[in-house]
Amino acid sequence: MKDRNQFIQYIAIVLICIINLGTLWYCAPLTENLSYLGNTLHHPVYLIIWASSAAAYFFWYTLKLMQAFRYSSSLGKFCLGVVCIIMIISVCLPYDPIQYPQLSKWHTRLAMWSTIGYVLLFFHFLFDTFKKDYRFFRKAFPKYFTLVVFDSLLFLLNGGVSTLLEISFTIGMSLFLSYLLHENVPSK
Repeated sequence: MKDRNQFIQYIAIVLICIINLGTLWYCAPLTENLSYLGNTLHHPVYLIIWASSAAAYFFWYTLKLMQAFRYSSSLGKFCLGVVCIIMIISVCLPYDPIQYPQLSKWHTRLAMWSTIGYVLLFFHFLFDTFKKDYRFFRKAFPKYFTLVVFDSLLFLLNGGVSTLLEISFTIGMSLFLSYLLHENVPSK
């Protein structure tokens, strides 16, 4: 059963990498973001597939980690579901500030809030593991912190969200979750 779950997870990572790297075919990595793909280039299905696959992966494997470490915050688990659903909802809203100014603002707000919410929730999860498994915390925290700092620098240096930022966080977080699940989960 474990081999089957690992195989499914590897297939999911490969699909996420293909979907994310495929966006580079349409979008310049530093001058556009993925909203450009969905709204300007009229590929909203690709954008929804991108967001849905990332949100589903983040939700499922973060929840598995939370269960493995007996993360007890039911509010945290609820928030995980909410931010992952908001990730998908945000890309369903059009981003066209001239034609749909209010929807465009909500598109941006929801995308930013859901990502920030996920990042903070994962920090909370890691700090919760500090009390339960210090060895895991020492291995996981610096890697996660590096991922967050790297993506924050991409945001600051580019002056906003770019395709490179979106795909680096999605691929990086997916690989990080896979690493945590296979290398560091405590034995039951």
